[in-house]
Amino acid sequence: MDISRRDLGLLFPFLAASRAQAQEPQPLPSKIYANSAIPYKADPETAGKKAREFFHGVNHSGFDLEMHETVLGPGVRTHAPHKHVHEEIIVVFEGTVEVSIEGKTAPAEAGSVIYFGSNQMHSVRNAGIAPCRYYVLELRGAEA
Repeated sequence: MDISRRDLGLLFPFLAASRAQAQEPQPLPSKIYANSAIPYKADPETAGKKAREFFHGVNHSGFDLEMHETVLGPGVRTHAPHKHVHEEIIVVFEGTVEVSIEGKTAPAEAGSVIYFGSNQMHSVRNAGIAPCRYYVLELRGAEA
């Protein structure tokens, strides 16, 4: 069977479309992410910090989401102040944290919600004498 360059030229768009379709991530399923089924992992770089990821994937429109929980020991900072393109929403569940946004700090007690906007310097530190726990929803955005 002989295949001409013209035949190959007609075949390339079909192959490219098939490949792109095969690599499209499937949307996150509706489900319960059971507390007892998701183990914590210690952070090898930060003593007194542990976390667990509930999910990371895309929604129906391709918007990338990630949800995790972090537990910090007394006085522990999650990481040095940093910034990134994606936004984060944090719900403080237990304890009190000291929140730094663009160099300004303020406390946030249990029940508080924190929003970190895109490209803003931020960090979180446990300001209490007992462990604190908070949940983070990262709004990573559509894949480019």
